[in-house]
Amino acid sequence: MAKSTPRGGRGQPARAAAKSKKAATAEVGVAEEAPGIGLEAGIAILTCVALIGALVLVDMIQGKNGDGIFF
Repeated sequence: MAKSTPRGGRGQPARAAAKSKKAATAEVGVAEEAPGIGLEAGIAILTCVALIGALVLVDMIQGKNGDGIFF
C-alpha cells in the first residue's frame, strides 16, 4: 500500500487549539426535583385506574345478561 502523509503534516507547525469566545460560566447547581409524583408514576396510576374502570364497566354490561362476576 502507498504511504500517505497525515493531513496536518505538510511541513507546517501544528496550530494551537482555538479558544472559546464564550465567557467562563459559573458552576451549574443541581436543580432540585419538584415535590409530588413524577410523570412516569402519574401515567402508571392513571393507566391502572382506567383499566380497572374498563373492567368494571364491561362486567356491568355482562351483568345485565346474567354473566357478570360482580354485578
